[in-house]
Amino acid sequence: MSDNHKLEILQESAESKQQLAYQQLRNDILNNIYPEGTVLTERKLCEIYSVSRSPIRNALQQLTHEGLLSLIPGKGATVVGFSIEDILEVYDLIEMMQLHALQALEGHIDEAFLLGLTELLSHMQQTSQAGDIAASTKWDQQFHHFLITAAGSRRLASMYEQLHMQSIRFMATSAKDDAALAARSCQEHAQICACIQAGDLAGAGHGLREHYRNIRQYYIDRLIHRGSGYSSL
Repeated sequence: MSDNHKLEILQESAESKQQLAYQQLRNDILNNIYPEGTVLTERKLCEIYSVSRSPIRNALQQLTHEGLLSLIPGKGATVVGFSIEDILEVYDLIEMMQLHALQALEGHIDEAFLLGLTELLSHMQQTSQAGDIAASTKWDQQFHHFLITAAGSRRLASMYEQLHMQSIRFMATSAKDDAALAARSCQEHAQICACIQAGDLAGAGHGLREHYRNIRQYYIDRLIHRGSGYSSL
């Protein structure tokens, strides 16, 4: 084996460890394993994820850039909380992106797109009716990702993904088995899908606005009624 090939393997291994540490830590933050206010130290995270300090340090920096953490010099990284203003801002921007994607689709909606959209809706409805609210929520997210992806803009998809991660934090602090919310969401998505199938993009846009108005209010209500817990790691 050449020295160059050995170096490539070492570099690939380092990048893999860094990406894995980032993904695991991000998922744990998004799933509220580390609640708002938790202080994350490099030393403890290295023990938890069985990696060296370099991948953890890079992961903390990236998650800080994405708005999930706040770095405190000499202390560590703190899991950021969110306010009513955060919920309003995030969902206002997500709504704008969804509406932009809808406008970009005008004149480009074909059978493949409609089939993909209806399949996602069907999965969402089936899992909701079966009482698997977590799965229904994931299909809900895929429905909106599908609209964004279909718009064909990498910049739009990248910006949407960052905001979507923020919205997952809202979900993680709310009831995971809210059947009423899932049922209402299915109805709203069915209306949006029916409008798109009929070529009524204005009606679909109205449905999206109504959907996000309800979502904003739901998470604001949840935020008002939940307590704040702080811990250290």
